[in-house]
Amino acid sequence: MKLLIGKQSGEVIIEQDSIIMGSVDGTVTVLPGAKLELTAKVSGDLILKSSSHVSIRGQIEGNVYDEGAKIEIMSEVKGEIVKRNK
Repeated sequence: MKLLIGKQSGEVIIEQDSIIMGSVDGTVTVLPGAKLELTAKVSGDLILKSSSHVSIRGQIEGNVYDEGAKIEIMSEVKGEIVKRNK
C-alpha cells in the first residue's frame, strides 16, 4: 500500500492501493481496480474510475465523479456526486 502524507499539489493519480493524509490542492483520480483511503482535504475534484474503491474521510471541496466505483462517504462533499457512464 502506498502512503502519501502532507500537502500534494496538482493532479494526483492513484494507480495502486493507497492512503492519502494531509491535503490535496488539485484533482485526485483513482484508476480501475485501485483502492483509496482518503483522509485528506481535497480542494479539487475526485474522479473514480470503474471498479475502483474509495473511503472518503476528508472533506471534498469539488465534485465526486463516479464512473462505477464503490464509495464509502464518512465526511462532507461540498460539490455534487455525479454518476457518469464511461
